[in-house]
Amino acid sequence: MQVRHAAIGASHEVYASGEAALKAAVARRVGDRLARERQLRQPARYRRWRVLETTPLLRSCEGGLDDTKFLYPVLDNLPVIVFPLLSHALAGVQVSVHGPREVCQVVEVVRDFLLAEGHIDERSRIVAVEEDRGDISLSRSFQRSTEVLSASRDAPVVWSAGDLVLAYNPYPWLTDRHLPSFELILNLNARQVVFPQGTSELFARNYLDRLRLDDPWGSVIDVKEPNVLLFTGAGLRGLTKVDGLRKPPPGETYMSVLLRAAGRACWHTSPAATVAFLRYGLKRVRDRLEEGDGVSRRHATELATTFFGVPTLVKAENTDPFSVRDGDSLEDLFGYYRAFLQPIVDSKATKEAGYRELAHYHPHAELLYRLSLKLRALQSELPLWRRWPELIRDKCASLNQRLTAEFRGLGLKDAGPLVPEYFDAAGAFQGHSLPSDDLRATGAYLRHVYLPTYSRDRAEASGASSERLRAARRRVAG
Repeated sequence: MQVRHAAIGASHEVYASGEAALKAAVARRVGDRLARERQLRQPARYRRWRVLETTPLLRSCEGGLDDTKFLYPVLDNLPVIVFPLLSHALAGVQVSVHGPREVCQVVEVVRDFLLAEGHIDERSRIVAVEEDRGDISLSRSFQRSTEVLSASRDAPVVWSAGDLVLAYNPYPWLTDRHLPSFELILNLNARQVVFPQGTSELFARNYLDRLRLDDPWGSVIDVKEPNVLLFTGAGLRGLTKVDGLRKPPPGETYMSVLLRAAGRACWHTSPAATVAFLRYGLKRVRDRLEEGDGVSRRHATELATTFFGVPTLVKAENTDPFSVRDGDSLEDLFGYYRAFLQPIVDSKATKEAGYRELAHYHPHAELLYRLSLKLRALQSELPLWRRWPELIRDKCASLNQRLTAEFRGLGLKDAGPLVPEYFDAAGAFQGHSLPSDDLRATGAYLRHVYLPTYSRDRAEASGASSERLRAARRRVAG
């Protein structure tokens, strides 16, 4: 079975004002620092988390400017949303994008561009779905982004976050081996699976939960939430139950939300699953998880199936590092993704030559170059782009002012400016990566592992599609 429809979520919560968004971003960053301090004070047996401090990108709409991260240019004038959209559209699936009006304008430019160049055969292959700003929620995003697709109720759909910049290989998701057996598949991101022992960990993430694999060795892995989901119509109906649990406090993750969701169903599952979950949850909230503690994958699947009301699989098989790192923070979008991409394009005498160089790392580089030319027409039309990069300079300055005051008030060390200036006064980009980000290893991995794997997977998918077409023709002829 192969997925033929993909939905991309590019809609996220709108704060009441820019000031409210700023306060919330500072609170989350301070929460990260306090969590790190707590970890340092923990006895060695409990000190297993590596808390990464990042500065979240939170959305507000003031003065006609929608400050949405999905429009932030991550390479020249190419915004974040362009990258996952191209990845899925060029895989031959029907794609929908649910997001603000300005995001939909970009989607329409991409659709018309791909149609004109012959990469898609009809306009309905890419659908832009404008959000209702007064009705934004996770389940609403799932519903609105999928209801416009031509998929039947029983057909599986891939749902992807709209800020996955370099995850250009969608084929492992489109051909997941468990598709025929489940209505909902939660393929968690596990540090030890994505970055096996002996390989380079390209970047650090916060893996705040643990999963026991129920294998003969009793393996326990560090996990975080999935940024890609697989579900049918029945699975979608089950996912709507998440909304009541969707506003976690600072420092809590989507995985924690799912665990709490499963917790609500624990009294309707086996005693073993209930006891195991409650034991884990109690130790989790008290910061007392030890080396061997983790939620059993079997129990997690049982609890999730009960809560969502459909056959659900919880697993941790994803090996794609770029589906782990979404663009949730300034450090993600500018310190990692733009810091990697922009120098490659700028390394040559012309933009065209720079994008040819990028083709050693990204299969759609030449399309990205021509698309960047098409998108120039929107430069003066979209309010956010008219103020770019002044907006980012102002945002970083405001964040640093507030963070410095907060940290000093709490008596914490390192109270100086914490968010780099990613753009100078003239608007030129300056790359500042986190110490845990390995851009050199990222380039080597993309060039020598990820791109060849994508090319192989694309060829296999193309061959399978051709065989299905021949088989269909034979049936008709017979």
